[in-house]
Amino acid sequence: MRRVEELASGRKTVPKHINPPCRQTAQIHKYFTKLILCARKNAVELWYTYMYRRDGDFALQLRRFLPIIIMFACSLPALAVSQVDVNEYVALRKKCSAASVKDAQANAACYIGKVIEIRGKVVGLLSRANGCSVILSTERDGSYVVDSDTLPDDNPGAELACLVNVGEGSQHSLSDLKLKAFTYEVFLKRKEEAWRQNAAAAEARKRAVRQPVSRSRTGSAARGTSQNGGKTMSVDEFIRVYRDAIKGFNKKLTDKQADTIARSVLGYSAQYKIDPRLVCAVILTESRFRIEATSHAGAQGLGQLMPGTAAGMGVKDSYDPVQNVYGCVRYIKGVLERITGKHEWNELTYEDLSLALAAYNAGPGAVKKHGGIPPYRETQNYVKRVISTYKQLCGGG
Repeated sequence: MRRVEELASGRKTVPKHINPPCRQTAQIHKYFTKLILCARKNAVELWYTYMYRRDGDFALQLRRFLPIIIMFACSLPALAVSQVDVNEYVALRKKCSAASVKDAQANAACYIGKVIEIRGKVVGLLSRANGCSVILSTERDGSYVVDSDTLPDDNPGAELACLVNVGEGSQHSLSDLKLKAFTYEVFLKRKEEAWRQNAAAAEARKRAVRQPVSRSRTGSAARGTSQNGGKTMSVDEFIRVYRDAIKGFNKKLTDKQADTIARSVLGYSAQYKIDPRLVCAVILTESRFRIEATSHAGAQGLGQLMPGTAAGMGVKDSYDPVQNVYGCVRYIKGVLERITGKHEWNELTYEDLSLALAAYNAGPGAVKKHGGIPPYRETQNYVKRVISTYKQLCGGG
């Protein structure tokens, strides 16, 4: 305080500890420039330009007008510290779980201590000794008076989106509101419109990709009967068709082995209510129906079950075709339900099957992590091969 009084007295001599070196002078110059930009007063800017150009010793000129500068700076409205970028506003709104003002208006007492969002036009500003109040007018929900430590905008008419704390005084109506943060509504509307457009485009792509899986043929195949030109095939004929197809895929199989695999595929597919042709497509892609197949990673048998997966499915011998088919079918059914959440085969689409096959190859965790088919070349090629084979087995080429 003593230094301020000495500077204000207009002495011609300045103590050494007051007269700053060049480096400190540059700092004062930088600070005062910011003060002028905040004040946006032409008169002050002209005064500063005049004084600084007139005398290179900025400190000697500053000391004469320091009391005036301090008084002027204190009289300026505080800067709007509660204004945030639209991205920060959206993140804060999500973090606070802000409710709409319409919901809070119906039962204000339930929202005391919580955050609500008010979007409207500034129609008035009220100055107080300890802050100010902003009057916001919404299109449908009336007007609200929001208290703030700072003025969010010095020009009434601006449209704002505000996050507001509901105070203890809002027992019967929203009469005790404190501004937490705000952004300009025009920027928020642009962001929300971009969200809507992206969501619409994603939905359009999803509809374009989604194709219903064959239903009538699937149901009959799972039950062990088939309609062929109005003629119903018997179970034995059905088994024979699958046995011949399996032996055609692997000519080294004996008739007994092919028959065992065919009966296992049809039986477990019917038990778990999935299309046996999908099981055949998986086994054909995995091992080409080689019972003794073993991969470099350690996957075993017809369905190339990893030892840990096989144990989880209750398979004790992965090279036993019956046990391996059981584990394969059960695992396919498990990933279908886990990934898609659907229990009925007729509810599935090719997109659902693709996700389940990706989970069969790379694991359900990888599909969840990437939000879809993982970006692994092996997994992506695997899914394409199985789906292509399945469509051919269904007669869809």
